[in-house]
Amino acid sequence: MEQSGPAADGRPLRIGVIGGGTAGYFAALAIKRRFPHIDVMIVESSRIPIIGVGEATTTLMPPFLHAQLGLDIVELFHEVKPTFKLGIQFDWGLPGDYYFTYPFGEAQPVEAHVFERDLRLQSLTSLLMGERRAPILRGPENELHSLLPSLKFAYHLDNAPFVAFLAKSARRMGIDHVDVAIDHVVTSGEGRIEALRSNDGRELQFDLYVDATGFRSLLLERSLGSPFQSYASSLFCDTAIVATVPQRDSIQPYTTAETMDCGWCWRIPVEGEDHRGYVHSSAFIDVDAAMAEMRAKNPGMGEPWVVRFRSGRHREFWRKNVVAVGNAYGFVEPLESTALHMVIIEVAYLLAGIEAMQDPNNDESFAARANDAVGAHWDYLRWFLSVHYKFNRRLDTPFWRASRADVDVSGVRHLLDRFEREGPWVVKQGQRFEVGDPAFGYSGLMMMLLGQRVPCPEPVVTMSREAWQLQLAKYRGLVQRALPQDEALRALREHPEMLVRLTRAPGSWCASDAERFSVANAMKSSSG
Repeated sequence: MEQSGPAADGRPLRIGVIGGGTAGYFAALAIKRRFPHIDVMIVESSRIPIIGVGEATTTLMPPFLHAQLGLDIVELFHEVKPTFKLGIQFDWGLPGDYYFTYPFGEAQPVEAHVFERDLRLQSLTSLLMGERRAPILRGPENELHSLLPSLKFAYHLDNAPFVAFLAKSARRMGIDHVDVAIDHVVTSGEGRIEALRSNDGRELQFDLYVDATGFRSLLLERSLGSPFQSYASSLFCDTAIVATVPQRDSIQPYTTAETMDCGWCWRIPVEGEDHRGYVHSSAFIDVDAAMAEMRAKNPGMGEPWVVRFRSGRHREFWRKNVVAVGNAYGFVEPLESTALHMVIIEVAYLLAGIEAMQDPNNDESFAARANDAVGAHWDYLRWFLSVHYKFNRRLDTPFWRASRADVDVSGVRHLLDRFEREGPWVVKQGQRFEVGDPAFGYSGLMMMLLGQRVPCPEPVVTMSREAWQLQLAKYRGLVQRALPQDEALRALREHPEMLVRLTRAPGSWCASDAERFSVANAMKSSSG
């Protein structure tokens, strides 16, 4: 970080966000909201399409949108029409029709494993998922009760209306926007970006450049040469076939990850249709064969398109006067819906770095520390996802045999050894996760190992079977009163005050800072 304080001529910092899409708009909106005095400009070309697949998110999303960015939840539901996501259903692990759930929020997977051998019973949220119900209840007098302020959830989002909503919000916030393509990037001998030259002859200069150019990584990789570090030894897939399919039943309140012959297929339900994506390895199946497999499982599938990707990250997140967010920095397949999750985390580091830039007493070490912390965070996702492949015994195809034999899990081998030796554990005090991530860590690893029935000693629980049965009966009674998601979404449009209460009620998880990602905690964790 070479800039300290305002620009040399005393004017406010000028920050250019290069590339639109969700990552670019998240960065621009967050900067302007946090630093209203900073000039922010989004530079994107309408000639360059965004990937445009349906987005499944994590519990970081609602508080980020509504508490941090201040975006109106009623407008979001009116214009974007998100659906609720309570977790992920994994058609995964064992042969046959077996599946397990990975619900958001507090859960008791160990107790569910001990008493029922069924993770689908581990929490109220998991039971709602099983019955395709939303956290909106109907009372005995036909009155509605919302569990939204107390039960954590995420959104399923249709990308095109969501980006349009973000663009409108950016205009309303006073963020400048130019629709040009960048023809040339001017760099200095010291490895900085000096200027961007556009196709209409303009020269654009900023104090800080946010690279949101997606897989092209125009600034960080192509212009500044930050090396790409591949995760291919752990994550074999490199291609996705994406399509929409008719919605046969009610709207699922969860994302599905379904095992396929040479990878897996997501299902992201939005209103009116489901978005599906077959993530596979081109080393084991070609596109035509993958499309045929996908069509066989999805009658009425729309015209598909192909997205090719590489799993990994760049060596630097922050290099000289460039910071990369989203796919411009790193990418892993969305087995745990981590794409926008990681953008939110990267934006948190970006804001902390801008704060440091304006501090005349900063020691200019933030960029190096952020590079270490963001890199460690991404590397943990690599190892976490590798566990999904290493122990999935659902199919006996060449791809899955190779995954079980050859997937590199060395980064979490010590945790796997401990699980196989001691059984599941949850850290209750002190630093909870190896990385300061509110969604993935020890608890996520336990969920995937228990769900895939990885052999381990029988765990000991302190809860009695009688107490467990009473709790389960209580949860089942609540689920019987819960509305199907379609009906719940209609009710929320008729009673928007329930949405407003979610973002304003004292004690609501969505209105508090508890779900925010902490840069300070993460940096402390990554440094040991």
